[in-house]
Amino acid sequence: MKKVLGLVLTVVLMTSLFAGCAQKNNAPVTDAPTGEQGEEAGGEAEAKADETYVFMCPLANLEYWQAYRVGLEDACAELGVTAKFLGDDGLEADAMCAILETAINDPTTAGIIMPGHFPEAYEPYYEMAWEKGIPVVNVGQDVSNSRRLTCLGSDYVTYGAMMLDQAAEAVNESGEVIISQALSAGSSAAEEIMTGIHTQIEKYPNMKIVAEVDDQSDAAVAATKIGAALLANPNTAVIIGCQAPSAVGAVTAVKEAGMGDKVKIISIDRDSATLEYVKNGDIYSTVAGKQYTEVYYGTKICYDFNHGPKSAFSNDDMVANLLIAPNFVDTGSLVINQDNVDYFLDFNYADK
Repeated sequence: MKKVLGLVLTVVLMTSLFAGCAQKNNAPVTDAPTGEQGEEAGGEAEAKADETYVFMCPLANLEYWQAYRVGLEDACAELGVTAKFLGDDGLEADAMCAILETAINDPTTAGIIMPGHFPEAYEPYYEMAWEKGIPVVNVGQDVSNSRRLTCLGSDYVTYGAMMLDQAAEAVNESGEVIISQALSAGSSAAEEIMTGIHTQIEKYPNMKIVAEVDDQSDAAVAATKIGAALLANPNTAVIIGCQAPSAVGAVTAVKEAGMGDKVKIISIDRDSATLEYVKNGDIYSTVAGKQYTEVYYGTKICYDFNHGPKSAFSNDDMVANLLIAPNFVDTGSLVINQDNVDYFLDFNYADK
């Protein structure tokens, strides 16, 4: 389970887990849609009781997606429309494309909010949705230069910089650093996190990266590889785990090495295991995204596309290929440590 959770976190991150949303300058193609909803865009459309906004994702059985589900449901409840959560338990492009095509062909679908895990596979379906007048909003991972309306998510270079800042805080800006990452997964978000770490450490002359290991988003692999790195670098002061399983593996490695009172650990995301480790002090802090924010406002942007102003910039914005939606929304991030972790531990999206 930890391996699967790590995979989705890397894919989602990632973080572009995936081309990331941070590609803010890659504006999508915005020719006016020709489908039924696109025709309505010329005037004020009325909300329909059967108007459905869909969130879809792979590995849909994971706890990680509960924040997205609740954000969708809350936004739809406010708007008086229907929410639908769709997904597949696997991580296969063909399965996700089949679900996406079904949603597009559902006459009640008014908007689709989704992470862009498989950009090349998704592009023709985004075109199909646009032609039917259905806006698609990306969250987490962008499908840039596609027919998506906008993307909401984190700037993962900033994520990496925040993680390095947390590491510096934990060791008073001095000491050797081990980084556990999963660049082998091919995630652009993972690469961006590493860029942020490498850039930010230049601000701390008394800190030095002494080892980088690839843990394949697997806590057991992380424990083994970090353990070996600790043996080779006994003066290590802090470990940065670039996926949640990385930090979980780091906890194991540090304990097995008998260095629990010496080495600090920085993590990413806010799964229950990570929060428990923050609570008991095994993990110094974790940096988490605002997944609820992404889909909550993504749903409202889809709705506004259907029901909002049509002449914000010209006599007919749709004909002029002008969209009121922002090209990218940086939803920011959270730092969770022992000072505030109790607020997160007592909060469970699955109960909502």
